[in-house]
Amino acid sequence: MLKRLARIIVEYRGAFSLVALFLLVLSVYGIQMLEFESDLTKQLPQDLPAVKDYLTLQNEFQSGDSVLIIVKVTSIEEGGVYDIRDPEVIRAIYELEERLREHEYVTDTMSIADIFVQILGRLPENEEEVRFVLNTLPPEALQGLMSSDYRTTLVIATLTSSSGSQAVQRIYEDIKRDISEVSFPKNVEVIQTGSIGIAYRILAMIKSDLNRTMTIAFILVAFLLIYFYKSVFRAMLPLIPLVFGVTMTLGFMGLLGIPMDMVTTVVGAMIVGMGIDYGVHITNRYFEERKRGRPIEEAAEEAVAETGKALLGAALTTIAGFSALALSILPALRRLSFVLIMGLSLAAINAVVITPSLIMLYEDILKKIKGKHEIPEIRAHSGFIAKSFNTLGRLIKRHPKTTLFVVSLVTLVFLYGLTQVTTEVRLEKMIPEGIPEIEAMKDVRYEFGGQDEVDLVVRADDVRDPNVVRAIYRFEQEILADSYYNNVFEANSIADVVVRKYGYIPQDKEKINEAIKEGGAPVNDDYSMTLIQLKGNFGGVRPDEFRAIMRYFEEQAKNADFPPGVEVKPAGESYLNYVLGNLIDQELNKISTYGSILVVLVVIVLFRRPLVSIAMILPMFLGALWTVGYMGLAGIPFNQTLAGVISMIVGLGVDYGMHLTHRFLEELEEGNPYPIISALEGVGPGILVGALTTAGGFLALLSGELSAIHDFGKTLAIGIFASMFAAFTVTPALLQLFYGKKIRGEEK
Repeated sequence: MLKRLARIIVEYRGAFSLVALFLLVLSVYGIQMLEFESDLTKQLPQDLPAVKDYLTLQNEFQSGDSVLIIVKVTSIEEGGVYDIRDPEVIRAIYELEERLREHEYVTDTMSIADIFVQILGRLPENEEEVRFVLNTLPPEALQGLMSSDYRTTLVIATLTSSSGSQAVQRIYEDIKRDISEVSFPKNVEVIQTGSIGIAYRILAMIKSDLNRTMTIAFILVAFLLIYFYKSVFRAMLPLIPLVFGVTMTLGFMGLLGIPMDMVTTVVGAMIVGMGIDYGVHITNRYFEERKRGRPIEEAAEEAVAETGKALLGAALTTIAGFSALALSILPALRRLSFVLIMGLSLAAINAVVITPSLIMLYEDILKKIKGKHEIPEIRAHSGFIAKSFNTLGRLIKRHPKTTLFVVSLVTLVFLYGLTQVTTEVRLEKMIPEGIPEIEAMKDVRYEFGGQDEVDLVVRADDVRDPNVVRAIYRFEQEILADSYYNNVFEANSIADVVVRKYGYIPQDKEKINEAIKEGGAPVNDDYSMTLIQLKGNFGGVRPDEFRAIMRYFEEQAKNADFPPGVEVKPAGESYLNYVLGNLIDQELNKISTYGSILVVLVVIVLFRRPLVSIAMILPMFLGALWTVGYMGLAGIPFNQTLAGVISMIVGLGVDYGMHLTHRFLEELEEGNPYPIISALEGVGPGILVGALTTAGGFLALLSGELSAIHDFGKTLAIGIFASMFAAFTVTPALLQLFYGKKIRGEEK
């Protein structure tokens, strides 16, 4: 069947090429429609209780994001101000607040300038008035707005709920423009941070990382192909179909409305890295057949037919591994699964259809120039590389058990690494050190105790009930008493509003209602819900501390001493990060298990030989194990992007063992007395080129700015090399042990 299909592809290569060109033009249009997304809720299932509580928080209380603006004296140059109590600084801050309040999405602002207006009825005119006002206030009143050395202060803008990349970009740029239009004195630096600032920076990095990593991936792959094929033009033969495949993938994402997010940003470089493997194996087999003296059309048919068998199996197992991502409850991983399957399918189809057409066109052009067809000489099938695979084949043929023993020792090292793996999903941890928004958040945490927020939603028949308000007050005091453990420095609720008005909590519900109306307490319209707002440093701690703090809030809410019928639940973005982290831990096991099962089933169905299946499958498991062990040893945590990495390595890792096993069986059936050596000599160079180009595509991700993208690139590159090493050692050793007695002949 494949022979017949190969003949059709070769005969009608022109028609197939025209169809590919049409799809390419359509895809270029689709790329213009690509959208970018950084909304955390879009990474979680919408029916999850934590997501519902978060949306309730936004809808019922108009609780949205916040913008934190750091105003900092950064130098002591002459002619400038020396601390933020200078009246010029306070006037500039007040002007900035006025500009911020003009935006319809800003619900409130707060700064030290408001304190002066409240006490003096105006802004201070000199330093004496500034000091007078500050001296009348208790220290704790300024703790959250002014640093102890008077060099840093904070402007907080509360926003209505907003979502989508366009809203984030608009808000960030509006506020950035407001900051630039206010004349702050010399020596003062103003930096925008908070949830909007970090989300904007992530969006900007996603966009730049997509373009940069794809470009570098293509350059790395091109240089490697030029080296192995000894020609720029021959290197283009597998590269051009890959360009078609990547362009079509991104174009169809735009046409289908699939956004680029923290997870799908890696798709471009991944398709470059993985897709090149298909074109390389077709091209290598073609050149191998030409070296044997076959004419160009026969060589192309043989390359498509014979390599097509292994490519079909490799594509199916890779797709099986990626299909496991579709079983995840996380929407981002389901999107990634669909995009990778679509991208690899397009890359494989383009490789099988376009590559033979380009090769024959290339040879026909050379014939017109030189007057005859020349047998191409490529580095992969000659010189040091060819000798190395011959030596490796002879070594494994003689000592298969020793080879497996060495592999076992390597595995023990990585088994220890498995015990060191952690999970980290907080968005700000995805941004590298030195970015202004992250450095500003460090200042917020160091100088002001942090501005991270966790909200506890309190549901009752009527939250104005005196018994409910007293329970809220007791709950707050218990939380604040544990501040050394939970990092909470401030708590706000309706209980605080009532106590500030009366000095106690009255038994009269009407009095409580009056205090709530005057104090602007967080209560919904029908008084069935209210909030307990906790502020502190939750985002700047280690992953294990973050999880411990969020678990503490869960336990406190669950065991809180409230009247019967009252429900208390944690909510907010920090808590959503914690929920996402727990889900990723659960999904890792599920995705990895299902991915492995699907790949094993595909291998068994395709080959129907238990021993052959073991020889192909074991390297993929070792590759995945070594990769995760490396993550533990290198301190790389699992995150949104890396949640499906085991399934990916399993899907990719089996390909190398499959190519080797398929060639071994082909040589064995043809009566070759040295099938192990011939298999390594024949497909080993192709696997090496494919692995290097694939890893090169993944290593291109190191050029990205996002830390999560760096980790993803390093991890997958290690996974590729681990799978290749396992395939070059374990698969031949097992095949030699399983089939050694059937092989006859003398050593080469």
